[in-house]
Amino acid sequence: MREANLPKPVFQKEGIFTVILHRPIGKSVKGSVKGSEKSSEKIIELMKINSQITIAELAKVLSVSTRAIEKQIAKLKKQEIIERTGSNKSGFWVIIKEK
Repeated sequence: MREANLPKPVFQKEGIFTVILHRPIGKSVKGSVKGSEKSSEKIIELMKINSQITIAELAKVLSVSTRAIEKQIAKLKKQEIIERTGSNKSGFWVIIKEK
């Protein structure tokens, strides 16, 4: 993980023991996004790939402003599609339900 410049694995002990490994963001989810619906789908996809992705990283990959990402995340939280677990620095995103 260190060699690939990826976050450390996350170990969860609630229920069954789970290890979350992160992988690099693939080209299939990169590129500019048009439309609110499409961008929220891309945000969810990126969060599935890397649950610790930051707003700045999302903005860079999707070629939009951090403010645009913040608005989309607020909308997704309000719709109870995603939630943030843990702190801003060491927390991660959880997909509650598929859109």
